Amino acid sequence: MKRLEKISDKWWFAIVLIVAQCVLLPFASRNFDFAAIGRIISVTLSNAFQTHFGNLNILFQSLSLLMFILLFVFKDRVKTLFNAYVALSYLAFAFIQNIAVTETYGISVVTVNLAMFLFVAYVWFREALRPQNVYDFKNLRWKYAWMIVLAIFAYLCPFDNFGRLDLNPLHFFVKNSVTAFCLTTPAFLTVLTLNLPKVNIVTYRITAIIGFIIGCYNMMPFFNPNTVFVGFLHLPLLLISLYCIILSYRLSSKATQNNETTSN
Repeated sequence: MKRLEKISDKWWFAIVLIVAQCVLLPFASRNFDFAAIGRIISVTLSNAFQTHFGNLNILFQSLSLLMFILLFVFKDRVKTLFNAYVALSYLAFAFIQNIAVTETYGISVVTVNLAMFLFVAYVWFREALRPQNVYDFKNLRWKYAWMIVLAIFAYLCPFDNFGRLDLNPLHFFVKNSVTAFCLTTPAFLTVLTLNLPKVNIVTYRITAIIGFIIGCYNMMPFFNPNTVFVGFLHLPLLLISLYCIILSYRLSSKATQNNETTSN
C-alpha cells in the first residue's frame, strides 16, 4: 500500500485514469461497432443487472442503513465489518451496474467502469484486511455540514422514476440507491472525511478520484430537460469527490512537511 500511496501522489496518476477512459472500450458479444460505442454503453447501463433486482431492493437498502447505524453507534469497534461491507459493495457495483444481457448486443460490458470500480474495491479490501481507518468521528466540523447534507440527499435519492420529488422516507426501502456507485460513494467519502486524518489516504484518494471521473460523466443529464433530476442526484458525487481529492493531497503535503521538519 505504501507503493500505491507514492504512485497515487504523483501528478500523472489521475491523468492515467483519465486516459484509460479512451483505451478501455466497451465489450459486446454481438453487433459491436466502433461507431456505436456510445449506444452500447447507454444500453448496457440502462439494462444492467442492477435494474432487475425488484423485490430484493428492500433487503439491500435495509442492510446498508443497518451498516451505517452500526458504524455511528459502535464507531471503531465495527471498523472491520464496515470496511468489508464497503469493499463488497464496490465489488458488487462493478458487476451489477456495468454488465447487461440484451437482444441487440448479447452480453455487453462497460469495461472502463468495471475496471475502475474493481480498483476501488481492491483498495477497500486491502483496508479491510489491514485496517488504517479509525472511525471515532473526532473530525466532525461545521465546515463539513454541506457534505453531510449532499451525501444524505444522494443516499436517500428523493425522486421517483419520473423525476418527481419524493420526500416519503419509507420509499427509500424500495429504491435501489445503495446498489449504485454514484449514490453511495458520497456517503462513504463523507464518513472518511469526518475521521481525517486517521484514514487510509490511498483508499480515500482513489475512491475520490474515480468518484470524480464518474461524476463528470453524469453531468450529461443536465443537457436533457427530461433528465435534469438525474444530474442533480449526481452533483453530490462530483462535488464531494473533488473536495476529497483536494483534502487528500493537502494531507500528503502536510505529512511530507512534517517528515522534513522532523528529519531536520
